[in-house]
Amino acid sequence: MKKTKQWFKRDVLKMSTPDLVAIILIFLLAGFLLSCPADDDDSTTQTDDQQFLGQGPYDGEYWPTDQWRSCSPEEVGFNSERLLLVYDYLANPAINTQGVVIIKDGYIVAEAYFGYFNQNRRHHSYSMAKSFLSALIGIALDKGYLSGVESLVYPYFPEWQQPDTEPEKQRMTIRNLLTMTSGLQWDESNYYDDTVPNDAYLMGEEDDYIQYVLNKPSLSEPGDAWCYSSGDSMLLSGIIQEVSQSNAYQFGLQYLLEPIGLSSIIWHSDPAGHTIGGWGIEATVRQYAKFGYLYLNNGQWDNEQIVSAQWVAESIKPAAQRWKFYGYQWWLLPVFNGYKNTNIPPSTFLAWGIYTQQMFIIQEKNLLVVRVANDPGSSEWDELEFLTMILDALIQDQSQ
Repeated sequence: MKKTKQWFKRDVLKMSTPDLVAIILIFLLAGFLLSCPADDDDSTTQTDDQQFLGQGPYDGEYWPTDQWRSCSPEEVGFNSERLLLVYDYLANPAINTQGVVIIKDGYIVAEAYFGYFNQNRRHHSYSMAKSFLSALIGIALDKGYLSGVESLVYPYFPEWQQPDTEPEKQRMTIRNLLTMTSGLQWDESNYYDDTVPNDAYLMGEEDDYIQYVLNKPSLSEPGDAWCYSSGDSMLLSGIIQEVSQSNAYQFGLQYLLEPIGLSSIIWHSDPAGHTIGGWGIEATVRQYAKFGYLYLNNGQWDNEQIVSAQWVAESIKPAAQRWKFYGYQWWLLPVFNGYKNTNIPPSTFLAWGIYTQQMFIIQEKNLLVVRVANDPGSSEWDELEFLTMILDALIQDQSQ
């Protein structure tokens, strides 16, 4: 029986057909629901296609610290009829969308909820939390808690300061952790078969997640191989806790979450009190959108630079030419085969969690899309098709 609740994600580059029985077993063992109410509102919401579209005028620039504003799609250059095609795509029960919001120029132009899910319910982030963690590392650098991403990791962990510590661990940098190139042994390749060893599951059985990662052996020189690892993210959380003397969630509340109106979100810790680096956030769709809006605006919020623009830019650069699909705990558009044949700007980047929790940031169009779901890898969900439909709904020449 697993000791602790788990909020985890897999490497989503290739997902196999799920074993539904195994999924149910995993969920029972983990002891959590797929989504939780943010307040006492437990009502059922089924948005119809007309409710999907925003209403009202565009009233100029503002910051959604307290709440988002909505406007008619045409007010910010969308064609409503074309945008309704996006609703039809999302409503396909095969992909089990639970909530979505489309934000253009800071205004909600489309929003929908399906089944029991509604605007007030929190949803598990799964690995979208990694992108929040990346922001905290950037803030720690900006504020002088850290000296740079080339700083070595081992000085932050006494366990790696022993005579028998593997030399590869003593050469590992913060950059290696950010880019999933630590070289530590880690297998997070299958989330749907409870009989397959999965380090995210195994870590979740421990009282101290950081200690679990520190005990892993090195398989390669840091920087030589890319391996998706929630363990790398856990060590980043540990570094923030070491330098700030508060866990990553508390650090984030002060410097990231409260300034942009996200003080009420939940971010879970392991039993030892370490904020879970790889998953663990619970927030509403609109709350996730606030974080995405921060990055859409290069780290600025209401005339305050929450995260430096330089950090945002560095975070969305490829880890290396060999791994053009990943930056600093953010996914990049080359993760999707065929992206060059679409109208999606190549610099599009996203936060991504298992069961297709996704936050797409398209700076060239001042466009943000957040979608949460319970979709264990349906072949009918296609991110490129989805984004292309949204971009096709933009009116290219509004004078016509």
